[in-house]
Amino acid sequence: MNTLLKFLDIDIALVSIFLVITLVVGIYYGRQVKDLKDYALGGKNFSTSTLVATLIATWASGSGLATIIENTYSSGLHFMLPLLGLPLSIWLSGQFLALRMGPFMNNLSVAEAMGDLYGKEVRVITSITAIAAKIGFTAIQFQVMGRLFSSWLNLESSTLTILAACIVLVYTSFGGVRSVTFTDVLQFFTFGLLIPILTLAIWNRMQGPAQQVAATLATNPLFDLKTVVGWNPKFMATLGLLTYFCIPGVYDPELFQRLAMARNTQQAKQASIYAAGIFLLLFILQAWMGILLLVDHPNMAPEEIIPHLIVHYTYTGLRGLLGVGVVALAMSTADSVLNASSVLFANDVVKPLAGQDKGTVTTARVFSWFMGLAALVLALRSKDILNLILACNSFYMPIVTVPMLMAVLGFRSTTRAVLIGMAAGG
Repeated sequence: MNTLLKFLDIDIALVSIFLVITLVVGIYYGRQVKDLKDYALGGKNFSTSTLVATLIATWASGSGLATIIENTYSSGLHFMLPLLGLPLSIWLSGQFLALRMGPFMNNLSVAEAMGDLYGKEVRVITSITAIAAKIGFTAIQFQVMGRLFSSWLNLESSTLTILAACIVLVYTSFGGVRSVTFTDVLQFFTFGLLIPILTLAIWNRMQGPAQQVAATLATNPLFDLKTVVGWNPKFMATLGLLTYFCIPGVYDPELFQRLAMARNTQQAKQASIYAAGIFLLLFILQAWMGILLLVDHPNMAPEEIIPHLIVHYTYTGLRGLLGVGVVALAMSTADSVLNASSVLFANDVVKPLAGQDKGTVTTARVFSWFMGLAALVLALRSKDILNLILACNSFYMPIVTVPMLMAVLGFRSTTRAVLIGMAAGG
């Protein structure tokens, strides 16, 4: 009993300290928000390294860690090949789209950009669609924190999930994008260090890991290209997922916001390309964890993989540190989504519908709490993370992706044609 109490004290203390530090950093850097533009873009005076960190922290998520490990373990190359599409989409955004964003660099949101091109109706539809999808995506991050508290720290999850969610809401609503950006930098360095530590912990617990990994990769059909690649339904599904992941993310509200935060298109391009390389490395490490777990303990059900990792490869102190890493992943995505969505509501729903002087910082702050609490309720009720991810993205992507990407590439149409396309996508 004393050992258990000691374990809980150390690990809970580590996570608690991280939450307090995050709150302090967020409030400190979020002071002196003057108006909605400052709340959304933070003055556009960030260094390239800061933009890289916040881009990665926005893309990398707590749900992604569990999803990558579990699906690499169970699906092998059928999941790993599509996974390469995500860093590729970031690279494409920087290499081909960022330099074309000049006309949109002063927009506060993707919906405002769409509205400038196609009118108020398109602007409002874009913002409402994005907000609806992002409530679900925020819920996913809160749910990951709940799973962490119940599985990693052996605690009742709902109370601590509510506490962590409220911390995110406090600094996000208070300081806007500056709070989000500088907490993202803290969170980036946190999970950027701890993901390799977890990989090494698994490797060091294995007996003859190099030989075992080589044998598994040589004999397991999930990692045999000749077996995986072929004209069969499973590979067609793999290609479909790869195509989906490769679509550049400039259409996404929080990612559009990150590029708009740059001083100019050249800085946006550099930040995206650097972020793509680091993101690829993080994906490789997470997929490698899935492979190592498969080698060391095959034939587990997907829901058993993360609990097995916790029980067999971590120990007191390391559990707390890795818990900090997972919380950082989840919080860094949740705060970015909440900030972008609150700007969408204040700037692109209230302003067009209620008048130009109605979309204020106060409106954004209040809505961030409303959205966060709605996401929290959904998080406590929903169970399936991967299906929720796909459902959220599938709701937004067909309606906004095509007209936004075409606009960035220079292809413009009429408002009527865009509204018809949005209706068809919906």
